[in-house]
Amino acid sequence: MMKFSKYHGCGNSFVIMDERELTAHLRASADADTVYPQLAVKTCDVNTGVGADGMIIVRREPALEMVFYNRDGSRAPMCGNGIRCFAHFCREEGIRSESSYPVKTLAGDMIVNVTETEPFRVRINMGRPVLSPAAINVDDGGDDFLGRKLRLRDGSDVDIDSLFMGTVHTVVFTDELDMTRIPQIGKEICEHPLFREKTNVNFVKAIDDETIEMRTYERGVGMTLACGTGACASVVVANMKGLCGSRAEVKLELGSLYISIEEDGCVYMEGPSVKIMDGELCDM
Repeated sequence: MMKFSKYHGCGNSFVIMDERELTAHLRASADADTVYPQLAVKTCDVNTGVGADGMIIVRREPALEMVFYNRDGSRAPMCGNGIRCFAHFCREEGIRSESSYPVKTLAGDMIVNVTETEPFRVRINMGRPVLSPAAINVDDGGDDFLGRKLRLRDGSDVDIDSLFMGTVHTVVFTDELDMTRIPQIGKEICEHPLFREKTNVNFVKAIDDETIEMRTYERGVGMTLACGTGACASVVVANMKGLCGSRAEVKLELGSLYISIEEDGCVYMEGPSVKIMDGELCDM
């Protein structure tokens, strides 16, 4: 049986395991690139597994690394809510006791700063947004992929802004967060042939200069209660459009994230992590 923990950040939930625990139970010949995606699908299944939006592996060597998989087994470069839960797990398990340290991800090194332990809160330097179409794997000759129109199957056009902020994101501004339509439109944009690697889709309502509200259709998952990298991407685009300042609260269904864009262009995210449970996986 393999030990695991389950955490959530504003409702975005993750099964987290120490890679040493996995190594002790997997065959010596097991290929992580094959086994981990299969394990993510099984553990994240709400009916036959633990149930979660994603699976996080804590890799300790040669450097502390967050290995992240979506519910469908696809690997993602980064996860904003996930890295806060990752930091919480590392504190609970005695892997890291200091308040500030780097974490390796496929999107680069992220700097963790633990701001509170009871309740647990983390501020993360999420790096700088990348605006080039190549960063989101879209064929386009422009300098960025902002202010574009995308034709939907019903013949209507939707205004989109796409960028890389830890992972691929598309931002759609709306006057009302109509949850009867958002899942369908989010899925269609996510899977549009334009985005060869698919895209996370963030629907954003600007409330005032310091506040936006957001709902996210996440690639490899579907509708999620929160998305940390999506919150960062949404504030970056809203700030470019003059819809909010360089610091904003992003209201989600089960809480808020606080995003700031600093003078050096780096984007910081602060928010909570909550431990749900510890357990053991059987026959996985």
